Amino acid sequence: MLKVGFGYDVHALVKGRKLILGGLDIKHPNDLGLSGHSDADVLLHALIDSLISISNYGSIGELFPENKENKDISSLILLEKTVKKLNNDYILKINNIDITVISKSIRITEIRNDISKKIEKILKIKKDQINIKGKSGNSIGNAGNDKAIETYCVILAEIQRRDKNE
Repeated sequence: MLKVGFGYDVHALVKGRKLILGGLDIKHPNDLGLSGHSDADVLLHALIDSLISISNYGSIGELFPENKENKDISSLILLEKTVKKLNNDYILKINNIDITVISKSIRITEIRNDISKKIEKILKIKKDQINIKGKSGNSIGNAGNDKAIETYCVILAEIQRRDKNE
């Protein structure tokens, strides 16, 4: 079955936290980081959210609740766990992934290849299946005014439930 997965996430920018985006530890010009229970990686959270949507697992909060085990956990680990669960339950063939990051201060063009490599490795897909782009927000909303970073992700994939008798 061909399915479209849609994911979204937003986290506030705050002092005293690292800024992790797409599995990379990057520097915000005002030394801000993203607030959240895990590492608050909005890019990977939106990607995980879109994978969850094609598999009908509910939400990222249902798979990874705000508990002691998930406190400050790397979202790369959460992505790996999501992919492992998906591969256990489904035969998944990703056609393409499109990710849009909205941030007034972070220039995605400079880091998108490094982010893409991390995603390619975990999802076992090729570079030309991933598009990551940034938007400034044009000084509108929280992301456009550097109060948050917002991410949208769309996936087109072929997915089929595994026959547990295989």
